[in-house]
Amino acid sequence: MAGMSVTVCLPAEAEGDVEAALDAALAPFDLNADNPPDRGMWDRWRIAGGSDGHGFAVAEGHFDDPRLLHDTSGRDGTALPNVPGVCAGGARALLDFGDPRASAERARAASWDLWHELSAVHPPALPLADFLRRAEADPQAFPDDPYGDAMFAAYREQPLIRAYLDHPFSLGQGFLGYPHPSEHPVIGFRGDRADYLRRHRPTADPVRQEDVLTPDGWWIEPNGASVHGSCDPLDCGHTAPPVGPDTERYLAGLPGDTVLVRLRGHC
Repeated sequence: MAGMSVTVCLPAEAEGDVEAALDAALAPFDLNADNPPDRGMWDRWRIAGGSDGHGFAVAEGHFDDPRLLHDTSGRDGTALPNVPGVCAGGARALLDFGDPRASAERARAASWDLWHELSAVHPPALPLADFLRRAEADPQAFPDDPYGDAMFAAYREQPLIRAYLDHPFSLGQGFLGYPHPSEHPVIGFRGDRADYLRRHRPTADPVRQEDVLTPDGWWIEPNGASVHGSCDPLDCGHTAPPVGPDTERYLAGLPGDTVLVRLRGHC
């Protein structure tokens, strides 16, 4: 069992009720349903990608379009807003496939902006390195704390750190755990916004490789493995569409009214 990421391609009429359309499109691949063996591709899923930059870049002029999809709310019901210029899905014509780095860069910019907005309203915070040095120099500073839980709790308790790490735009990059705890780079970074974004820009265009559920019901993996939702995998005479390893290129070529939805889940 492992995590999975898939982009589901839905017909234009799905825009009226995306959740119902997703349920119908994904049903033939439900691991726990009465489906043929080897066709189970998921046992749970959620809409995701708009709040962390793993979704789609939005085309200019559509950043505030109400048709754009947002991530499924968190387990506690907290809304997960889209990063400005990023979404979890929507009609293909609303999305921008011109720069494969755009969604990640917009998310990183939102993370930078969030840190500085919060820094303006909260007292300065001590960096994680100060807590690590304290723990190493004084065994009584955080007694009986072999995994650093108390130390990390003290670090997180700082209002600025807590507000930042609890926000989805922090991108989940503040890894607080042994053996190598790290801090989101924006916290310790010195320089201006443009310099920060330049430093963290990929040196080459990334090629997104993830599963795609095509409009005609094929679940296709980046390695070319495919399964047809209408057939028994052991007895299918149909030919899968040529999605190829660069799934963004395939998605960009679909009709403009095709509704694309990025999901994360478990299989």
